[in-house]
Amino acid sequence: MQLDVPFLPDSGYAEFLAERTGRLASVHFSLFDPALADARPRMERHAPEDLARALKPLDGVPKFVLLNTRLHRPEAYFSAEVLAAAAARLDYLADEAGIQGLIFADPYYLQALSDAHPGVAEKLEAVISINAMPDSPRRIFAMLDMIAGTAFRQPSRLVLDRSLNRDFNRLRDTVREIRKLYSGMRFLLMANEGCLPACPYKPAHDAHLAMSVAGLCRDRTFAINHDLGCIRRFLDDPGLLLASPFIRPEDMGRYCDIVDGIKLCGRTRGADFLGRAVDAYLEGHYPGNLLDLMDAMGDLADRIDLPNASIPLEFFEKTAQCSGACRACGWCASLADSLICRKEPKLPHLSELSDKPSRR
Repeated sequence: MQLDVPFLPDSGYAEFLAERTGRLASVHFSLFDPALADARPRMERHAPEDLARALKPLDGVPKFVLLNTRLHRPEAYFSAEVLAAAAARLDYLADEAGIQGLIFADPYYLQALSDAHPGVAEKLEAVISINAMPDSPRRIFAMLDMIAGTAFRQPSRLVLDRSLNRDFNRLRDTVREIRKLYSGMRFLLMANEGCLPACPYKPAHDAHLAMSVAGLCRDRTFAINHDLGCIRRFLDDPGLLLASPFIRPEDMGRYCDIVDGIKLCGRTRGADFLGRAVDAYLEGHYPGNLLDLMDAMGDLADRIDLPNASIPLEFFEKTAQCSGACRACGWCASLADSLICRKEPKLPHLSELSDKPSRR
């Protein structure tokens, strides 16, 4: 299966990806620019010219810009200056880097961009972000109908919600229903986010991130997750690590007859992490700590060793039709007890956590 992977403007990583273009379905990347906000805090800035230059080794690989923050400052929807800056960057990258589209999660901002700059919009696909939770035909059709009311082109691909990774009946039904009307749609699944199953914190987490990216508040999401959310839950109940709807490199082939590819995430973890994850999924196996491949769960890799090679063959079959009733089932908790080795913690002191950018 082909991979959709994060791109970073790092020369070594760009060359690494260029050597594997035959296995890449596409790349996605942040503009590192407040005019086009993605769902991660901005830790650096890169000019559009630098991005276009860095993308040159990937000529021929479809490229998508991330505009996947869940909300913007309300005034941004009506600001001619903000919308013009966003459109200028998109227009430049469409012409100079050949970007195919943008990945969005805020329909208000997509409509505002289209209304203000339809000539730019019609050059690009509007691709539904997985952060918009496309988990059913009804929700997906509603988003596609909304895109049809803009000047943007319909998407050629769709990354389905994580909740479908371990619900094969819903996954097959969703793909089948969408393809009845959009026969050329390519479907992908997110493999390595490593979030809680049906994460109850996600709506608030995405909102907190969006507010911090918009400059409306200080980013405290790492501390919130550690003290009150997913990191605390994982540490208290390690079975949730296995209940997370990730897809192991060894199990990618199980999805070949349903979807077209796999998406990897983790762009804030750097080129070394991404290189390790890309090669693991291209090779279809990984002998080390599974958490070394995971984005959200990766924050625990220095505290918990979950040996991927020791996960039993029955794991996939057992979890492929998971009901999500973890407390009543207990299978993942029992397996975690037999596999997991806890290590000496290397996390920073809690006084430092509030200043650490979120990786989710």
